[in-house]
Amino acid sequence: MGLKPVVDSLDQVAEDLRPHYTSVDGRFVLDLEGEPQGFVSRDTHVEQVNKVAEFRDNNTKLRADLEAATEAAHKLEAFKDLDPDEARSALSKVQELQKKGVTKASDVDDAVSAALTSFKTTELDPLRQLLIDEKTARQAADQKVSDASLRHAVLTQFRAAGVQDAAFDFVVSRAKETFNMDGDALVAKPGVYSTDNPGDSLTLGEWMTRQTRDIGFAFGASNGGGAHTNATHATTPLPPGTRELRNPTAQQLGEFGAEIRDGKMVIVNE
Repeated sequence: MGLKPVVDSLDQVAEDLRPHYTSVDGRFVLDLEGEPQGFVSRDTHVEQVNKVAEFRDNNTKLRADLEAATEAAHKLEAFKDLDPDEARSALSKVQELQKKGVTKASDVDDAVSAALTSFKTTELDPLRQLLIDEKTARQAADQKVSDASLRHAVLTQFRAAGVQDAAFDFVVSRAKETFNMDGDALVAKPGVYSTDNPGDSLTLGEWMTRQTRDIGFAFGASNGGGAHTNATHATTPLPPGTRELRNPTAQQLGEFGAEIRDGKMVIVNE
């Protein structure tokens, strides 16, 4: 029986040959002088295995490098018409934008938004407020003109009816509750209708006639006008030559305005 170069246990060899075996990594290796033909020593075997592993790893790395290079070449194909000078110029512009804080597309939107907000705060809002102030001032001026026109229209007729000077503001304030100005015309407010002509708007003349009854105290002789009396109360005797105007209409107040003002005629409300 031939000798085995490596055995798992010394029981596998004759007892007189056991001293020629050396324990290596849990097994027993025959001690030989030199290397018999076809025999590979452990060290040689390890060295060859390591070389094979190194060769395999190099091949794997070279294949990976080749695949990466191929992929890079495919990507570069898309830029084959790119001009190098233009590319460098574009990169330079990008770097300038980055210095100004623009690193992505949304930064441009943010910058525009900030500029618009600043413009609104510093320019647009003050201009809007200026327009509001101008409109408010214009409306106030228009209201003053309207009030003056209403006052003039009311007092023109009421002076003819003998209203006392001290009662002018009171009478005008009552008129404002019922009338307003529509351009140059004095008209009744919406929903205020005539009782003499149902369905028509109340006129200043009709309203004025009512006032001689409702606020007779505002009409009197303190300003030289004709005194107003009430038929249900005692009155002082009329001066010689003075006539009575009973329950006057608006037309009559206008017709006899001069006589009322001069004290030649007095209004009697019944």
